[in-house]
Order: sequence, then structure tokens, then C-alpha cells
Amino acid sequence: MNSSLRLLPEERRRYRRHQFWTDHGIFREWFYANFHEMAPGVFRSAQPSPRQLRLWHKRHALRAVLNLRAPAPREPHYRLEQEICDATGMQHIVLHGFGSRDLPEKERLLTAMDLLTELPKPFLLHCKSGADRAGFMSVLYMHLVLEQPIAEAQKQLRLWPFGHIRHANTGILDWFFTSYRLALVNEPGLTLRQWVERDYDREALLKSFRPWYRLDWLTDRLLHRE
Repeated sequence: MNSSLRLLPEERRRYRRHQFWTDHGIFREWFYANFHEMAPGVFRSAQPSPRQLRLWHKRHALRAVLNLRAPAPREPHYRLEQEICDATGMQHIVLHGFGSRDLPEKERLLTAMDLLTELPKPFLLHCKSGADRAGFMSVLYMHLVLEQPIAEAQKQLRLWPFGHIRHANTGILDWFFTSYRLALVNEPGLTLRQWVERDYDREALLKSFRPWYRLDWLTDRLLHRE
């Protein structure tokens, strides 16, 4: 690794403290990393610590990491992840514009769909908790790239083992795919990409979704979903 890209020891310690405590890494590192293999060479997880990322790279020969968190090149979690990717030769790919309680703009969504077809395997995709954005992107990958039926692919968004809560505000991600499946009833053979290009109305979908608001405290305050 180029020495200019390496963090100074004090920087690394400071960033690790921030990641462990402020970014809630204690839960991901001590209790549940939410790490799963969806298909051969295709993995998903919560935000990995440097140690976890090195370990998974060694075990699975990862070639790329798709980071779904907001672009934050100055944030500790980003700097630590970039350092490990530089040291191991993994591609660090950042895809922004996706939230756990929102839907992406059409152009960002189409860009993501194209990107998924180009990812070198084995790869890891992750967000902060591994439950929502990672689940949304996993559904897209399983359906678009591995050609899994959308109803089957949508199982990547479920409570166990991923921690996704579809009745809270995070359920807007399920509603996106459910809306596509409803369109299929009237137009069998309609592909997801065709539906996005022709019929996807982000604002209308956001307005039509009705979460159980009493569960929002769980995703917003207790679980601190981004």
C-alpha cells in the first residue's frame, strides 16, 4: 500500500474509537455482523470493522466492496474501510443516493442496476446495519443478475436473519418491490427495468406507503438506522 494512503497510528486509534462507540460498531463487532452469503461469491453485511473486513477478504478472496452508506470520505468508517481496501487490493466502490427510509431518484436507481451487473465476484455489499439498504440492493442483485423471481428475491428484505422491519418506515423499500409485483399482475412479462424507466413514480410511492408509526421509534431511536 502506498504510504501516503496509510493512516497515522493516532488517526487510526481515534477513528476506531469513533467507529466502535459513536457509529455503534460495538453491536456489529461483539454481537451481530449481519454477514451472509446470498449466492456463491456474493456477500452482504453491516458496516465491517477493519478486522472483520481483513478476515472476510482472507476467507473469501473478496475482490470488491460496495459501500452503500452516504459518501463520507472524511468519516472514520470510510477512512478505515478505504485503508483496508488499499492494503488488500480490493476495489472500494461507493454508491450513494439510497436511504433506509426513502426511495432513490430514478436515475440513481438505474445507475445502481447497471453497476450491479458489473461487480467483480467475490464481492461484499454493506450499509450501516446490513438490514435495509443492503437488503434492497440484494433484492436487485438476486433478481436482475441471478434472475431469481422477484417474490423469491424479495426475501432478502425480512426480519430474520437480516433485521429488516417492513412495517416501520423502512418498509418503503418493500413497497417499491411490491408495487412492481402489482404491476406484473396487469402486465405479465414487464421487466423491473422497464417498470422503473416507464412507470416508476418516486413521489407517488412515498405518499402511498403507510407504515406502522409506532414502530418508527425502533428504527429511528433504538437501532439508529441511517
